[in-house]
Amino acid sequence: MDISSVFKENKISFQEVDNAGSAIDFAVPLQVERYLECMGKTIALNRTEHGSAYTTLFSVYDISAEQYEMCLERGLLIIGFGLNGDLLTVNLKNSRVGYVFHDDISEENYETIDDIYIELPMDLKQFIKMAVSGGDYPFDGHMAKEYNGIY
Repeated sequence: MDISSVFKENKISFQEVDNAGSAIDFAVPLQVERYLECMGKTIALNRTEHGSAYTTLFSVYDISAEQYEMCLERGLLIIGFGLNGDLLTVNLKNSRVGYVFHDDISEENYETIDDIYIELPMDLKQFIKMAVSGGDYPFDGHMAKEYNGIY
């Protein structure tokens, strides 16, 4: 089952994109490319009663504009953000998702990106399935730390 099937099964409105890889300036693994092919529009998952989303996934057209050079140098592609603004990333080496703490990156409060990055033990498809299922899932960096048992 690919990510478009996960979206369809869970009645998530998405827009397919032909040749999605051409919308970004760097090579991505096949699983990430398949994901990008579903991202013709930004998707907000699990809206709160106040209208904000627990997870926002950028459209393929917005992804290039949302990157930090130090994340790309580490192989982290920013694909969205969590409820508190932490940056949702996919590791281009292993397709795992993670979060970069937004306050620390914007205030340059780190020595290396690894100081403010938490990788989850799940790939992009597993994360999407978890997020669209309506159950509990880590939707920011602090929850990712808890999920990983780091606290």
